[in-house]
Amino acid sequence: MQESTFDRSHVKGILSARIEAYMKEFDADVTLNETNIHDKTLLRPALAAKWCRYEYEEKKYREKMTAELDGLKLKIAQKLFEKKKNAVVSQTISESMIKIEADKILKSSPQYLAKKAELEEQDDIIRFIGEAKQIISQFGFDIKNSIDVLKLEQI
Repeated sequence: MQESTFDRSHVKGILSARIEAYMKEFDADVTLNETNIHDKTLLRPALAAKWCRYEYEEKKYREKMTAELDGLKLKIAQKLFEKKKNAVVSQTISESMIKIEADKILKSSPQYLAKKAELEEQDDIIRFIGEAKQIISQFGFDIKNSIDVLKLEQI
């Protein structure tokens, strides 16, 4: 991995450990040099498949996280409904009021805020993997260009 020539200390610790690990792995996957160009040429389809798998897994994990948030919201709404079921309010007003109140409670809940932050981090991971997949899909051209440069150097 090539280090940048300018100070990047302001971004230290800004990314999650998971996305940092993906970035490190991606860097290793797309680093080309004279000694690994043959292996990278043969491994390019496997690299594409690996990053497709990562994207699929992370999207499934996001769906699970979203379901957990929805379940938390439903739990809060059910508790509110139980508390208010004896009230003498019409059914439609009662349901809409319960949903509004449940949203207020949910959005101030530390558990909800933590899950929401995890979901945002998950979106960043999915976005990174999508971009990595796009670069990997064009990696064959990079390999070909590198081979051409090596051929020119041998002339």
